[in-house]
Amino acid sequence: MTAAEQEYTKQIYLGISNGHSPMHTHVLAELVGARPSSATDMVKKLTLKGLVNYRKSHGFSLTESGEQMALQVIRRHRLWELFLTENLKIDWKEVHAMANELQCINSDLLINSLEAYLGYPVYDPHGEVIPDAKGQIPQTERMEIYDLKVNQGAKVSGFRDSGKPFLAYIEKLGLLIGQKFKVKSLIDYNHSVEIKPNGGSSFIITKETAQKIYVTINE
Repeated sequence: MTAAEQEYTKQIYLGISNGHSPMHTHVLAELVGARPSSATDMVKKLTLKGLVNYRKSHGFSLTESGEQMALQVIRRHRLWELFLTENLKIDWKEVHAMANELQCINSDLLINSLEAYLGYPVYDPHGEVIPDAKGQIPQTERMEIYDLKVNQGAKVSGFRDSGKPFLAYIEKLGLLIGQKFKVKSLIDYNHSVEIKPNGGSSFIITKETAQKIYVTINE
């Protein structure tokens, strides 16, 4: 598997997991930052390798082999992200791009040793679950800020978007993992959400932002 094939397989899995099912080439192209024609060519290659089920004009999905491949790439990516932040002390906004390069090192011995060195972690620095050595990932229901009701309290537990611009915005808002807050109001006009962090002033975030922030309910 080339680096590009691994990245495309990973993005197909993540896209489908985030509601793009079946996946379409224009969505995939946006996810990987490529032209639609390039995405179409790659999907055809992955189909020939038995990693993608593709029907023209009907979208596509991963085969069982393709899904396992994607999960192994995601596993390597998220373990490297954690290593870079925890051990090399690299800013969490910077590690996603670096992990994209390191995820191509396909050595079970290296990755299993890395996992053991890190203490068999469950989550990456952005709160995403790390698949285990068998490519299994817990199928848990994850709530987003947008799922909360008015006056409901919650705690930030992770982020759907690990891109640098989004994480920089999150830092500016102060909505880091572990931050507790309460929903003050839901604005019908544009579906934005007003929230108030514990010990801070209230502010408004868009629906798009609210759907990218995972939370757990305060007990």
